[in-house]
Amino acid sequence: MMGNRALTLGLALLGWLLASHVFGNVSGNVLGHAARAAPLAGIVLPPAIGVTERLPFQHRTGFALDGLDPVSFFLPGGPAAGSARHETLHGGLAWRFASAANLAAFEAAPERFLPRLGGHDPVALAERARLVTARPQSFAVIEGRLYLFRDETSRARVLADPRLVTAAEAAWRAARGELVQPAALR
Repeated sequence: MMGNRALTLGLALLGWLLASHVFGNVSGNVLGHAARAAPLAGIVLPPAIGVTERLPFQHRTGFALDGLDPVSFFLPGGPAAGSARHETLHGGLAWRFASAANLAAFEAAPERFLPRLGGHDPVALAERARLVTARPQSFAVIEGRLYLFRDETSRARVLADPRLVTAAEAAWRAARGELVQPAALR
């Protein structure tokens, strides 16, 4: 018999799978106007609430940051893989943690550990105002904030020119208005 947490995670994944079928590949840059009622085998579904690519997640499992512990990015030796024993839901995504202490730290102040720019590449935002999904394996903590990059070249550019982060943050304020706001964050 599934526990409540496993059932909740399963339902979240089922919702994502249904939304990805109805609206196409959810890993696209922006769902924008696609998030409205759509026919599926003669059934009209209600508008999708909270379907968005606000933060990167593993498409096969539904875990944010490919199942890596978001708190561990800020610790020596990080990032670390999360454990099935330490999971939570936040912002419509499932998150895993390496320890109960990391889970507690996240639950106390999730905004402290969430990737900036919705997990999108700062260089693409700064230079082209485009939302390009980044990889959690290519990251940097800049001024106490987590930034993810599409590749090591993008990471190196930002580390060499921190003004790109400022430009990306400005572009993000405009770009995020085009994304569907998850109900949990309203």
